[in-house]
Amino acid sequence: MKTIIVNDVAASTSGALSILRQFLAELKNNKMAKSYRWVVFVSNDLVNEFNGDHIEIVRVDAKKWRKRIWWDTYGICKWLQDRDIKPLLAVSLMSVGFRRLHTPQVLYMHQPLPFGDFKEFKAFELKARFYRWAIWKWMKSTIRKDSTIIVQTNWMKEAVSSKLRIPHSQIHVIKPEVKPLSKPEIEHSDLACYHLFYPAVPGVSYKNHELLIRMLAIMKEKNLQLYSKITLSFTCKPNDNRVTKYYYRLCKKLSVDERIEWKGYLNKDKMLREYIESDIVLFPSKLETFGLPLIEAASLGKPVFVLDKPYAHDVLSKYGGVYYLEDEPSEWSRRIEDFFTIEKKVGFEPLISDGSNGWEAFFELVTSKVKASFR
Repeated sequence: MKTIIVNDVAASTSGALSILRQFLAELKNNKMAKSYRWVVFVSNDLVNEFNGDHIEIVRVDAKKWRKRIWWDTYGICKWLQDRDIKPLLAVSLMSVGFRRLHTPQVLYMHQPLPFGDFKEFKAFELKARFYRWAIWKWMKSTIRKDSTIIVQTNWMKEAVSSKLRIPHSQIHVIKPEVKPLSKPEIEHSDLACYHLFYPAVPGVSYKNHELLIRMLAIMKEKNLQLYSKITLSFTCKPNDNRVTKYYYRLCKKLSVDERIEWKGYLNKDKMLREYIESDIVLFPSKLETFGLPLIEAASLGKPVFVLDKPYAHDVLSKYGGVYYLEDEPSEWSRRIEDFFTIEKKVGFEPLISDGSNGWEAFFELVTSKVKASFR
């Protein structure tokens, strides 16, 4: 059977693992995909259940950066050579290409850091700063000019085309699989208080939790009555990492820790309840490829206050309950005050999914590339 290889040794947690699992779930049942043998390289045992008739999950020791660079550069070529496998196509789900493999390539690009304008790292974010530089260098050295690129949003298409100098015709916008949340019968727990919710994990400071902490400090000074009614929920814990420790110290310093609830990781049911009980979903992130929580909040008809960035317009252009705000804590404080004291809106028409399957479109594109190679 003709072989297609897939490299995703970087996927072990969070969004990267979700993308891999979505990919494999579609690969398992996709009719077009069943015409080929798929060899999928991973670095853990988290997706072994997808092994099947046309899918071979191969675990390689490539979790650490040094081993991953060796694998991407030499190891994958040696693995194929030792087994006399000449793949028709090489697919990367890691935003980087194949340095020494001359097979036609398809790259799924979901790493925004090298393409956005965010550079305001904290002094202690040396690892994130280095990663931004290193991943950009790795992209430039591995992504060929004839590569086919898949991105999730229009802003990423423009950014990738501009920075990597790849024609627009080779870059395809395919949105990730989005399953809107359904609203069960859960009543708001406390009508005398206002619940604000920011569903994001601050691994890097561009998630911008600091804006919301400083917003509370301004509100406390200018409108103590409203401030005393607000609860702001974060989906992280103070000791998760150096960024969250910084945020925790900041909220203590500004004396607003009394209004913040550090929820930590929330499973699907708890996340849904948090959405429903929230009066406003906040999303001040400075950089996103897509921003899945925006779709989740909009599917429940929740007011969404989001930073005025291209990713937000891409995702919520058809939603009537979105408020685009600048990166100024005072504006967020003022707009929230106006919302509760003047507008007093309780909900919006939920955003309805268009029913499209992004992964099905992905496999249509991949198989078309394979067929084109035989012409």
